[in-house]
This record gives sequence, structure tokens and C-alpha cells, in this order.
Amino acid sequence: MPDDETNPTQAELNEALAQRDAIRRELRDLRAWLCTELGLLRREPGPDGQTVLSVVSDEEIVAAVTQLRAEIDALKQPSDGTDQRWSKIDYLILEGRRIQALQRIRDEFGGGIPDALDLLNHRCLRLRQDRPEDFTTGD
Repeated sequence: MPDDETNPTQAELNEALAQRDAIRRELRDLRAWLCTELGLLRREPGPDGQTVLSVVSDEEIVAAVTQLRAEIDALKQPSDGTDQRWSKIDYLILEGRRIQALQRIRDEFGGGIPDALDLLNHRCLRLRQDRPEDFTTGD
């Protein structure tokens, strides 16, 4: 007689393990696909000086998807024509180039230095709320 008939508990255990392994393979494939589509593959040193690609953590995948959703939502917002002008200024702010951002604000919106400083400070606060992960500098 086969072992499965003499030991039904072992047969159930084997079936559960097989299902678990199949689910793990599916999850591995899903992670790899997501990392490829999101451009999140890591390059790590492998054996014999070769470079090995590996997937990132689930948290990093979720963060990338969250950021994509935020970017898509921002694109769906109605534009009053200032978005294009602010995008160049935002880049300077996120790079920590505040003086250049201040100059660009004055060029784009006019006004004096105090007005430009107010606009810069308000924009920095908004960017910190909307995109905190993009800030590489302190306050």
C-alpha cells in the first residue's frame, strides 16, 4: 500500500506544503514582474565578478506604487497654467538650490524679494507635505 493511504495526515501535510510552495513561486514571480515594470531591480555583485539582479523589498515596491499613484493624481488635477512654471522651481527647491529658486520665482511671477521669499516658503511647505521623500536637505 502507498504511504498516502496508510498515513492520511502525512498526505495532507504534503499537499499543504505543495500548495505553499506554489504560492511562494507565484509571489516571487509577481515581485520580479513588479520590480521590472517599476524599474526597481538592484544590481549586486555576484560570483566570479558577475553582476546579479535582485528584487527590492515589498515595502519599496509599495512606496514606488504609492509615488506613481500620487504622480498620476497630480496629472489629473486641473491646471491653471502655473504648473509648468512651478515644475522648474520645484526642481531647484528639491535640489537645495534656494537662491536660484528665488530668482526663478521673481522671473516667473514678478514682485520683490519679500514676495518671492513668501512664495518660496509656501511652496517648500507644500512640497514637504506632498513629496516628503524627495527632500534630501533639511529645513
